[in-house]
Amino acid sequence: SAYALAGLLIVFLVLAQYLALAGIEIRVERSDIVAGLLQDSLEMRRFEKKFYADEHPEDLAAARRHAAIALERLDRNKQSLAAVATPADLYALGEALREYQTGLRAYPDLSDLERAPAVERIRQAGHAASSQIKILSQRDHHALTGAVSRAHRWLIATAGGVLLLILLGGWWLSRRILSPIASVEQQLRAIGSGSRSHLEAPALDRELVSFTRVFNSMLEELDQRQAALRRSERLAALGVLVSGVAHELNNPLGNISTSLQLVVEEGSDGDAQLVRECLQQAESETARAQNIVRGLLHYTRQQPRGPKRMECLPLQRIALGALDLIRATLPVDRVALDIPEELKLAVEPERLQQVLVNLLRNAFEAGGDGVQVTVRAERGPLAELRPSAETHAVGELLASGQPRAPVIRLAVEDDGPGIDPDALDHVFEPFFRAREQGSGSGLGLFVAQEIVQEHGGAIGVAPSARGGACFTIWLPCECEGRT
Repeated sequence: SAYALAGLLIVFLVLAQYLALAGIEIRVERSDIVAGLLQDSLEMRRFEKKFYADEHPEDLAAARRHAAIALERLDRNKQSLAAVATPADLYALGEALREYQTGLRAYPDLSDLERAPAVERIRQAGHAASSQIKILSQRDHHALTGAVSRAHRWLIATAGGVLLLILLGGWWLSRRILSPIASVEQQLRAIGSGSRSHLEAPALDRELVSFTRVFNSMLEELDQRQAALRRSERLAALGVLVSGVAHELNNPLGNISTSLQLVVEEGSDGDAQLVRECLQQAESETARAQNIVRGLLHYTRQQPRGPKRMECLPLQRIALGALDLIRATLPVDRVALDIPEELKLAVEPERLQQVLVNLLRNAFEAGGDGVQVTVRAERGPLAELRPSAETHAVGELLASGQPRAPVIRLAVEDDGPGIDPDALDHVFEPFFRAREQGSGSGLGLFVAQEIVQEHGGAIGVAPSARGGACFTIWLPCECEGRT
């Protein structure tokens, strides 16, 4: 409706200006007619006076010819001249021209006595015609001047209307289109930074509502696909974990078997203290095996989307649990932990362990033999722990987090060959491999950043000062005063 109203207003202004110009054009054409009559009257009077002075027949013929031209012009344009003269005025002008023309035609046949009164009649008729034409000229001039003045006013009114329309259109455009688009752009930037919140339609325009609906549907489909990718990564890692856990279980099972064999050998009459120690060792190794199996189940269990912030857990314990998961397959003796015991996080421990497992496995696989890995953590306000300019980070926390909000920064740093600078922007993309084709599934880092962002955090990568790569995680610290 707004577009239709603006279109009608523009059509009205253009039509009004067109009619004003058309009116001026008609008056200009009438002015040409009046100017022609005025010129004819001046010429016939000039040749008349010249004839009286020189008595040349050519002058008399010229005066008669101009009078005939004026009369013909008047008869041909009476309808146009009716706008500046009444029918009576036009009739009087026509009669004066005819009387003038008749007097000039009869003049050569008159005697000397008849010529004096005839000249007076001719002059009176010519004067009357000239006076009527001058009146017509004055009226036409006033009419043309008025039309031009009205056209000026219409032009000013049209310009003002167009300017007002532009201002109103700009205001409407800003309110109904530009502001909603800016809001959509801001929401899209947040989504690009890692937020998974759906778009909210900032206006009721059908186009924006349809766009947000389709975009939200696309986000839901993307979330489903990413969930499928995370399941694929879990299955890919499960094979490695199972083989490691099987190897890890051999140790406690072997110890249990040995302890039970010693108990059997001692028999009922054996050393009671030794039997007791063997049974305690068997019980301890059984608990150890149970913990290993429980860690495997926690790691592979399908978890619902979103964090469960139920209890605060020491970050050091979570990291040690991650090391236990990979102890059988990776050289964890080359991992140095620098995590204060008092640091606690409200997270799902199994999922954060999955992040650490992925990062540690990536460091060892990329670093090769002899690589050393350091895992360190510190707590502080977000403003002091923000990433450096060379860090490539993703996560809404870094974009919209409060500068004074407490966060924990967890870094996994190695001294391996590092990552190609051209690949730093792509390491968190699914199926991207920074190493040679065929190494890894290309989902480990993608899954890691998904889990971190679901916990409201951010993750980034930068070249390490030790020559390798440094992956850093920022997580909200909500455990002050909690146990």
